[in-house]
Amino acid sequence: MIMQRRVYEGVPVIIDDARVDPARMAKAWAKDEWRTIRASMLSMASANQLGEKGWYVLQTFAGCEKGVERALAEKGVMAYLPLVPGGKRVVRGRAIQCADKPAMAGYVMVCVVPSAAAFAGLVRVRNVECIVGGAEAPHRVSDETMRRFKIMLGEFSEAEAHAQEFAVKDWVRFEEGPFTGFSGRITKIRKMVPVRGMKPIAVEGRVDVEIGGKVTSITTPLAFLGKL
Repeated sequence: MIMQRRVYEGVPVIIDDARVDPARMAKAWAKDEWRTIRASMLSMASANQLGEKGWYVLQTFAGCEKGVERALAEKGVMAYLPLVPGGKRVVRGRAIQCADKPAMAGYVMVCVVPSAAAFAGLVRVRNVECIVGGAEAPHRVSDETMRRFKIMLGEFSEAEAHAQEFAVKDWVRFEEGPFTGFSGRITKIRKMVPVRGMKPIAVEGRVDVEIGGKVTSITTPLAFLGKL
């Protein structure tokens, strides 16, 4: 096989006798360069960055929360996925404990030094849809709210955590969690039967909330809410 050395755009490349399309090669180099830029941006969100860190909320595609958390952790980004017990289901007459599930489906929290590069890197992570509030004015969660939220999750019991009755169209306010202080309206209620034979109780709801001029639907345990 005859090997040749050709130069494209000032870069020497060793190839065989096959014809090489310079345009395609330039496109490939550009793609690799963009990957490098994206990786550099995400490094700005890593836990070892110097500066004052804050908690922010990433919105993910449905069912991708755990994968996003893993991907961020592998890149050195401090990520936190709030989990609650997954409950039980009956299989062939036996009660099976389900795996823990996200407390609020579609959201993962990150602790980063805020910067345009860090936010740009985060929204380009696979299965991340956006930063809640937008990259220009992202919603920041206070350290005290996070501390209280983690304590509550450690003591969380879905069957007992609802403090009062909720219904569709109720106006509510988030009293715990990353959306503390925001208000919205319940559009859907999920109920569960804690023990066979008992009456179903409402434990989870979907709330439409306006954040940064955008209406976002948040699925949340009713325990995080208070009636207005």
